[in-house]
Amino acid sequence: MSLETDFQRHCELQGWTGPHQRGLVAVSTGVDSMVLLTLFTRLPVDQRPQLTVVYVDHQLREQSRTETAFLKQWCAQQQVPLVMTTWPPAQHPQHGLENAARQFRYEFFAAQLKAQQADWIATAHQANEQAETILFKLLRGGQLDQLTGMAASRPFHGGQLIRPLLPFTKAQLRVYAEQQEIPWFEDATNHELTASRNRLRLQILPALRQENPQVDQHLLTYAEQLRTVLQVTDQVVTQRFNQIVRQWQPLVVDTSQFLAQSPELQDLLLTRLIKLTAPALATTPAVLRECRQLLANPQRPSGTVDLGGEWCLNKSYVTFTINQLKNLRQNSQEVFSFMVVLNQWRTLGNGWQFGCFTTDVTDDLPRQQVVALAADQWPLQVRPWRASDRLRLANGHHQPVRRALINAKVPREARRQVPVLVTAKGEIVAALGVKWSVLPPRAHTSNYHIKLQHESAKGEQHE
Repeated sequence: MSLETDFQRHCELQGWTGPHQRGLVAVSTGVDSMVLLTLFTRLPVDQRPQLTVVYVDHQLREQSRTETAFLKQWCAQQQVPLVMTTWPPAQHPQHGLENAARQFRYEFFAAQLKAQQADWIATAHQANEQAETILFKLLRGGQLDQLTGMAASRPFHGGQLIRPLLPFTKAQLRVYAEQQEIPWFEDATNHELTASRNRLRLQILPALRQENPQVDQHLLTYAEQLRTVLQVTDQVVTQRFNQIVRQWQPLVVDTSQFLAQSPELQDLLLTRLIKLTAPALATTPAVLRECRQLLANPQRPSGTVDLGGEWCLNKSYVTFTINQLKNLRQNSQEVFSFMVVLNQWRTLGNGWQFGCFTTDVTDDLPRQQVVALAADQWPLQVRPWRASDRLRLANGHHQPVRRALINAKVPREARRQVPVLVTAKGEIVAALGVKWSVLPPRAHTSNYHIKLQHESAKGEQHE
């Protein structure tokens, strides 16, 4: 079969053809992108998308003027719309030029995808570049799923970024260009060894091909096998999520259910949970091992593991979460002090509300929400608990608030957020939301309904 036939079949299978499709073709005037553009324009009329060429003049070399003029003329002759922009030299950085150029280029592509209301933008990455990418990722290290190389398509700013030439080698494209007399320009910087990608392309891969001419195909085959294995693994991990995740928003994971999985599956689950919560965060085997050790250690009912990038895994007795450290620090400071005003709600921070209401009816109220107070015990105050604070027990003894919080399994980092309700005499009425004191009976008391609820609750609001 010819390259044109194979290209047409490949695009049809991927759903990239048809007059209803509106596509952008990223062109650099190199052989790969000129072949890509030609192949799209030579699709049968009933299969050809509505095409627009997008082009960036990076102004990095004198030849770019000639290339720009050429592409304008080519698109005019072929009656293909062209949208172009330039990257002003004043914006060129002293270092990281290649990455900066790519960022500028893709920002332009994203803007045009929206402006043209296109379904996709096509780039001219081909099979040899796929092999280079896989080897490059292997040399640099990182996540296993990166070794699958570039995807044939991926989401891109409301549309898709597609790579229709991945099934074809550089040699195939060059032969086609020569046979069809397609003009193109060689970028002289592609032969400079200053860029690591060029050194891999011009030195490392040629040396490997001398050892085995099939090395490119082997890399692609391994990547395809790995992609299949990861797809199956992904299905298993998704199924296990139903067993271990108690709540998704915010994420809360059942520690015992997590520990019931094999160590290998635990690493996969942790990696996915971290990626779902903090997509930009990369995990290392050492960090995953530290997480598993903390979760499996019965001597440490609570604790944290620094995941890097201001994120941490937070163990809290029977569950664990993944949080931003700055949010934990902010929450730990969100405790308020105030004098209690009767029959009014007041915020406690972190989404909680507190209210003290007069009441003559106690039969229908939970016993732990009703307290009998004398006039000399007013005014009441809500404040952060102190090391000296004690709760009175039914037997007349006292228990430190700190011990009550530990016994109630309040996570270490959350303990400072628990406020106490205190009388004018300094008696601790309650560690709010955790435990009440058993106050001794007194004469001439009145009943008060003490209510604590989250702002999202839709319970009765007292007037």
